[in-house]
Amino acid sequence: MTSRQLADSPFLQNASEKFKTLAETVARMPLALWRNLVLVLIFIWMCHSGASLFWALMPTPDIPQPAVIATPASVDGAAGSANVDVAAIQAQNLFGIAGATQGPISQDVAAAPVIGEDIETTKLNLTLSAVLASEDTNAARAVIADGNDQSLYSVGEQVGKNAGVKLAKVLTDRVILDNKGNHEALWLYSEEDYKSTPKATYTERAPASVPMSRQTGPEEGKQVVVKQDQIPTSINDVIRFSVYREDGKMLGYRVRPGRERELFDQVGLKMNDIVTSVNGIRVDDPKQIRMVYQSLKTATSAQLEVMRDGETSIINISLDSGG
Repeated sequence: MTSRQLADSPFLQNASEKFKTLAETVARMPLALWRNLVLVLIFIWMCHSGASLFWALMPTPDIPQPAVIATPASVDGAAGSANVDVAAIQAQNLFGIAGATQGPISQDVAAAPVIGEDIETTKLNLTLSAVLASEDTNAARAVIADGNDQSLYSVGEQVGKNAGVKLAKVLTDRVILDNKGNHEALWLYSEEDYKSTPKATYTERAPASVPMSRQTGPEEGKQVVVKQDQIPTSINDVIRFSVYREDGKMLGYRVRPGRERELFDQVGLKMNDIVTSVNGIRVDDPKQIRMVYQSLKTATSAQLEVMRDGETSIINISLDSGG
């Protein structure tokens, strides 16, 4: 290609025109802009040179090399298999022995805290009127009086108006209270209840008991009327109940005297009598506890079917002003 052909080339002509346009644009730029651009370049060069000089003067810390450098695992299958003792691994029985019986596993995990029975008696002004002990915690109940307010409680419920006091456990003769983290016992009977029964000042009732196989009607039982000045606020002031079982089966309630012990003796009851029916309600089913409790909560009369020494009798108690 000759010089003339190159000069006539459209590509070169287009490039020449763009170069001329660029040269004219640069020529029109003010001198101050060029000066500022040169100053920026000089500043960048000085920063780079200063940084290089700083790191040249500062000594580089010596990092000790590890004494032993781990050798990468070989990817050669043949070489790797030569270093593995398969028989030794099999002898370890890593996955146990087929058919072997696993023995008990020893665990170091601390057992859940168990509420003991040797607990200090609570100093709270509470009265335990009745208990329904059960192996099932959800079925256990206790009747507790806080002053004049008497209610039926289940495990975990707050007792009365005592903030932070909850029912923790129900036993046959007492309950365990959780008093803000401290366990305290509330007994069903006081020490006086365990003393010998004083001789009654009334005439002993004639034997009116019949064998258990025979159903005794209310008209055949003993009728006791308490005088007006002897009337307590509730039947629970006279009698306290606890569940009685034989061979794990509930048969009724074992009774002991309440605060009004003289009335307990007067109506003809004896300590450890077994009440099998209250106001016609059979009490051999734990589900009946609420019905019995509601019946006795404000009652001024009660009909008790009592079992004593294998025999059953009926006692009618009337707490009214007609005595």
